[in-house]
Amino acid sequence: MEEYRCRLFSPDREAWLLKRPNRFLIIAEDPETGEEIPCHCPNPGRLLEFVIPGTELILERRPAAAKTGWTAVAVRYRDRIVPLFSARANAVVQQVVLPALFPAARRIQAEYALGASRFDFLVEDAAGIRHLIEVKACSLVEHGVAMFPDAPSERASKHLEELAALSQSGFQCHVLFLVVHGEPQYFVPNLHTDPAFAAAVSRYKEAIHFHATVLEAREDGHGRVINFNLPIIFDHGPLAEENRGSYLVLMELVQPAVLAVGALGSLALDAGWYVYTGSAQKNLSQRLSRHQRKVRKKPHWHIDYLTPVAARIKGLAIASYHNLECALAADLKRIGGRPIPRFGCSDCSCDSHLYYFPSNPLTERRFLDLLFWYRHVKALEHG
Repeated sequence: MEEYRCRLFSPDREAWLLKRPNRFLIIAEDPETGEEIPCHCPNPGRLLEFVIPGTELILERRPAAAKTGWTAVAVRYRDRIVPLFSARANAVVQQVVLPALFPAARRIQAEYALGASRFDFLVEDAAGIRHLIEVKACSLVEHGVAMFPDAPSERASKHLEELAALSQSGFQCHVLFLVVHGEPQYFVPNLHTDPAFAAAVSRYKEAIHFHATVLEAREDGHGRVINFNLPIIFDHGPLAEENRGSYLVLMELVQPAVLAVGALGSLALDAGWYVYTGSAQKNLSQRLSRHQRKVRKKPHWHIDYLTPVAARIKGLAIASYHNLECALAADLKRIGGRPIPRFGCSDCSCDSHLYYFPSNPLTERRFLDLLFWYRHVKALEHG
């Protein structure tokens, strides 16, 4: 029991996830009674890999005065327990990680204010050197690669800028990524979801000390650190700066539609979800923004005829060294997508670059597995 040196959560109840209406609310279901249970979601990230119907949840009872009676504190994922309570990462770091990283520390102060900024920790060592530490909880681990963040975070990039500036003022500055599950082989700043942050990590790697530590949780709510020095890969910062790669665009039609699509002519489309794959060798983020805009654009690509009638549009960037759009199209077909003939593929030999799915692909494990394979493995291959 001694090796499990920190308490992460209290496993008071179990449930299944039904839906996540917003970032801070999960609707769960009691597996025995079918009762719906509103739960606080303590992690504001996208959590794409976890928030699909049927995911097994561990709930913790909240204080009586809280708006909801329960907090979804952890999920079961790929035979592991993944804690979701990102706000508790600092307590774990203070209790377990900082004493190991700074064995000569004579003072550890949480929530250290400096001017108009506040940092997670100040550590002063025996030599009088002052260390500023920012902690980032990372739950995204796929194919042996941990990534942070899973959603754009201007706040995280701002922290890097502040720390880099303070490193010139006598402080030793640190960012600690606390990876909360899995046994990753290395950590990569997430250039797909937040290229600005990924580029800044590479840009400031000489001014800031970056650390990655891996935490293992178990079902009784205790945890231990299993790797204090997970390797961090800085190589992909230039790719993030170049703003190029491939992408997927998800679009929902709530009712059938007949569209006139340029030279393709008239297309009859069923209600459901459509996934389009494309690429941009420059201005990837701007291309995705254009595709997600429903108005104020003259049709140029086939997708421009579809987006105006879509009820919901979601873009998923895949920063990559090579053009992956045809490979993505083939894999969308492999996982059950129905091709819309000749759509979006006039300059290649593919059947289609648009595939139909009857339900939201983001709620399907096979689609998420495909997305993570490309983001965590395929897109990062130089060869």
